Amino acid sequence: MKYEKSCGAILWRNNGKREYLLILNKKGNALGHWGFPKGHVEGNETEVQTARREIFEETGIKAGDFADGFRIVVHYSPAPNIEKDVVYFLCEISDTNIVLQESEVAEYKWLDYDAAQKLLTYDTDILRKAESFLG
Repeated sequence: MKYEKSCGAILWRNNGKREYLLILNKKGNALGHWGFPKGHVEGNETEVQTARREIFEETGIKAGDFADGFRIVVHYSPAPNIEKDVVYFLCEISDTNIVLQESEVAEYKWLDYDAAQKLLTYDTDILRKAESFLG
C-alpha cells in the first residue's frame, strides 16, 4: 500500500463580500478539476510549509497566517493500493495579484460561496466547513 499526503488551503478575500479562490488544475494538455491550491509534501516539510509553498507555486500568492483552529483532513483512495490524505487550511488573502503556474493551473476564479459550491468538482464539503467556520 502506498501512502501520499498533500497540503493546501482554502483562500478567501473580502471584496465587499466573501469570495473564495478556485483554480482549474491541468493534467498534461487536459483540464483537470476545479479546487483549491494544494500539492504533495516534499522532503521534511511540515504541513504548513507545504501549503505555503504550493499556494505560492500555483498562484503567486504569499499566504499570511492560517486561521487558528481550522485544519481539515480528507482521506481517500485515488487508485488501487494508494491511500491519500489531503490537509486543508484556511487563509484570508489581501494580495490578490495572481500569477498562475501555467504548467499545472489553467485558470482561476474568485467566487462567492454559492457560485464556488456549484463549480467545485470534489471539495464542496470542505468549502461548507470553511464558510461555517468563518460565520
